[in-house]
Amino acid sequence: MDVVLEKNKNCLKEELYEVKNYESKLQALSVWWDKIALLGKINSYNIAETIINDMEETKSKFADLQQRLIHNLLLEHLKKRAHDDSSRAQVAIDILIRNLFERTADVGFLSTDADIRTFLKNPEPNNEAQHLLRERLLEYVKKYSVYDEIIILSPQGEVRCHLDKNNPISHSKDPLIEQTINSHDEYVEVFRYSDLMPDKNQSLIYSCKITADNLINSEVVGVICLCFRFNDEMKGIFSDLLQNNDPSIIALVDGNGVVTASSNESYLGIGKHINYPEPPCIVKFRGEYCLYTLCETNGYQGFFGLGWRGMVMTPLKNFSGSTQTSKISIPSELIEQGRLFPTELKLISKNSVEVNNDLSLVVLNGKITSARKKAREFMPVLEAIQEIGTNISNVFSSSISSLQDTVVSSQLNDAKFLASLSVNIMDRNLFERANDSRWWALTSAFRELLVKLQTSQQERQEITNILSHINDLYTVYTNLYLYDSKGIVVAVSNQDELHIIGQKLDDTTGYHNALKLENSQCYSVSSFVVTPLYNHRPTYIYNAAVRDLADSTKIVGGIGIVFDSEPQFSTMLDESLPSDEKGHVMEGAFAVYCQRDGMIISVSSNSNIEVGSKLDIPKQYLNIEDGKSLSVIYEFTQQFYTLGVSAAKGYREYKTTNDYSNDVIALIFLPM
Repeated sequence: MDVVLEKNKNCLKEELYEVKNYESKLQALSVWWDKIALLGKINSYNIAETIINDMEETKSKFADLQQRLIHNLLLEHLKKRAHDDSSRAQVAIDILIRNLFERTADVGFLSTDADIRTFLKNPEPNNEAQHLLRERLLEYVKKYSVYDEIIILSPQGEVRCHLDKNNPISHSKDPLIEQTINSHDEYVEVFRYSDLMPDKNQSLIYSCKITADNLINSEVVGVICLCFRFNDEMKGIFSDLLQNNDPSIIALVDGNGVVTASSNESYLGIGKHINYPEPPCIVKFRGEYCLYTLCETNGYQGFFGLGWRGMVMTPLKNFSGSTQTSKISIPSELIEQGRLFPTELKLISKNSVEVNNDLSLVVLNGKITSARKKAREFMPVLEAIQEIGTNISNVFSSSISSLQDTVVSSQLNDAKFLASLSVNIMDRNLFERANDSRWWALTSAFRELLVKLQTSQQERQEITNILSHINDLYTVYTNLYLYDSKGIVVAVSNQDELHIIGQKLDDTTGYHNALKLENSQCYSVSSFVVTPLYNHRPTYIYNAAVRDLADSTKIVGGIGIVFDSEPQFSTMLDESLPSDEKGHVMEGAFAVYCQRDGMIISVSSNSNIEVGSKLDIPKQYLNIEDGKSLSVIYEFTQQFYTLGVSAAKGYREYKTTNDYSNDVIALIFLPM
């Protein structure tokens, strides 16, 4: 960052008017000092030359401190902005990658859907078959609203069924079809123009071949393509990361530096090629200087997508507005002891006091000498220079105090932002869990099995195979189980859980609510309680009703999916904490998910707080309004922290349409 500053000190100084103002004041005082000193030399020949020299030496020390002060003020403002922008660039790409990871599982699961396979095996399906499959895909999109189109094609590219009636596609010549059929990968991911979505310049598509069955070398009967609502998703991500009137531009760029998404397309358009030096750096874009940052994704469970990176560009002309802060009440013991405030600036502050004290001694000595030599004309000079020294010291104190507020304000903003991010990640993750339970409940094989009073070993094994296949794709669950209308478990995905088959579920699993759900869009979730289904640890179990295939008003059982909450939530919290350049979490920082009553759902891995215990924290923080965030300086267990608090607001339809109520609070503790 020092190199960036040295190359751009002048333009930064011009834009950071607060720093420029301090420098102007110091320069004006220095000029006035020179004038007063010159008058003293002219009018006081009988004063000892050493006094004049001592004052000149003191002025030189102040000049050196001034250079260090201005350099460090600029550096800290630059570091603060670069840190803020880097955090947002990282979040922009990582939160998208988390979402897209789920899409890779979706396309893999749908490619083995029995109803789709049956449809494709029939070379000439009738209108009723077409209608039923389309209705099934519509049910899917109702739950997974992240897709705007699902297309099922023959191996030759003939469109057999799709959702969007406004899409005129009937046959595709896209090489994606052949690529998917010949691929040995579990899915293919592309982002470009495709005749599958002819009205869009670019589409993000996940494709997978559909085979006649799950056997190796099984005949390919078709290809399924899931078209992700990319622009819609990025609009939501950008909105979460940008404040009102925020001058920054957040974007995604591909491996070639081409912009694939932008928060302000009129300023930074899609397809624009970005080719700048290693970030962070200051670049000239469209006639103005901007701070440019770029971040690689951290990936998610080994998935890194298409190599996109998060980018933020902030015009320097907006730096001054971003650094203005109101006066913050900082406990006095933190000013010297806290780790927030840069050591160099503490030293400059200390040195300025010492130099001013030295000047006071020089002035006192000068007054004594003037009195001895009866040089009264020199007394006003000494007093004027002492006043100038005091004013210089005050400018130092004021500028450092202002920066101190900026630094603390920055961490307060960090804590609030990270808390909001953390709870947003949780909502996004659990949105998928609600979708999974409802979709899997529509599996025809489940619906057919649960209607029967007697089932064969082969039928039960088929159900087990389906559950296990799903669980292999969706690794965030420890077990998936199917139960009948009496709550008796009939099949499981996890072979270690075979002992629960034949057992009646207890009420804490939420099964009884699932058996009373009104329609296929509804689901139920257990309370976050200890359950034997999760090795006597607390978790959420998502449930959905399984309905009679012939009569969808009749509930014949349900499906329960046991969320692996302990590592999943802990990882979410860990990833929400700030890290240093080596990727290590800030020492002493920790994070918590809890309910409004303070009962802890999860903690980051570096905390010794126990899940299930109560968090001793003021009620006003736990009663924060849904979707709101706050940050304060807070003393917890005899340690001062900047505390960020944020209440869940839901994601898309999840917890926003009265489908489910479960207030979760995220708290981020950053040591000061």
